[in-house]
Amino acid sequence: MSSIIKGVAAYRTRLPLRRPYHLSLITLNAFDSIIVRIETDGEGGFGETTDVPGYFTENLEDAWEFVCLHGPELLGKNPEEALGGVIAKEKKLSFAATPLVTALESIIDSITNPPTDSVSVPILGVVQGETLEEIESDARRLLEEGYHTLKFKVGFSVKEDLGRVCHLQTLLKPGVQIRLDANQAYSYSQAIQFVEGLDPTGIELLEQPLGTDAWDEMSRLIKICPVPLMLDEAITGEEELDRTIETGCAGVVKFKLMKCGSFRYLENLIKKAANAGLKVVLGNGVATDIGCFHEAQVAHRTGLTVHAGEMNGFLKGIAQFLEPPLRMEGENLILPAGLPAVRWETLSQYIVEELNWGDIQSPR
Repeated sequence: MSSIIKGVAAYRTRLPLRRPYHLSLITLNAFDSIIVRIETDGEGGFGETTDVPGYFTENLEDAWEFVCLHGPELLGKNPEEALGGVIAKEKKLSFAATPLVTALESIIDSITNPPTDSVSVPILGVVQGETLEEIESDARRLLEEGYHTLKFKVGFSVKEDLGRVCHLQTLLKPGVQIRLDANQAYSYSQAIQFVEGLDPTGIELLEQPLGTDAWDEMSRLIKICPVPLMLDEAITGEEELDRTIETGCAGVVKFKLMKCGSFRYLENLIKKAANAGLKVVLGNGVATDIGCFHEAQVAHRTGLTVHAGEMNGFLKGIAQFLEPPLRMEGENLILPAGLPAVRWETLSQYIVEELNWGDIQSPR
């Protein structure tokens, strides 16, 4: 590869959301991200990581420190050489490494495997409402738009969770299913209470009801749960995937690019999980269109378009950074042929801190 890296930039951004996004861990009013931009003498690449306090073992400060430490080291190298150097220093790629590594990989992909056709990736619709009226309004709108999988957050109060889920179930049409996500919020006794009170009709799965270290409890819970169990936060790499396969504590696993740090590593994990007979879900609901675009590419390359993806964060923010922007046709996320460009002038409106190394122009 003849291209040489001539400039690297890192941006801390804060993108307001259209409406608050409620999780059991936290309520988000904005996406706080680190976006990396790398330019060579012929190509450009970009990567992202977005914080969810309490979700990752690392935080935005760790990612900023990682980028500031290794970003300047990339200058004068070709992308493959630079990527190898970063990986050699960070054996387990992670949240902090994601923006730098994926920016490099996006350059390499654009040279070695450029997309030539548009891509369609089905994703789910998120029911964000809290009151029964809000839940009904969200669900009816999503059903009218053509979604066949709805995601709904639980993990607040078992009794209220069951009541809201029951109400949502009354709104379902044939062929539509609900994906429930507790974000680790239940104790084991609460999880038992929830699954024993749950009507499985129309429920696709229950995601991460217990904490990330509750492997024994998950192994017991799966025996009495009337719907499949999925692990998300507990799966941070191959070690946790192996443990899931060995214990049989979940039938579904969810991967996110920001947990894996690398396209290549993510694709390897997906293949290993599928070969072990696990159902695989991919996607991050807390990401800008940059991260969603990258995950949709991986979904297409690995054939993960059977189950609805969760790369829908771009629908929550007030702006998109890519040109052409990501768009929806019904429940399908449409990626155009070719590679999008980042509208750096648009992104500049949301920058809170910026660092540049080498020959690269500031967007501000």
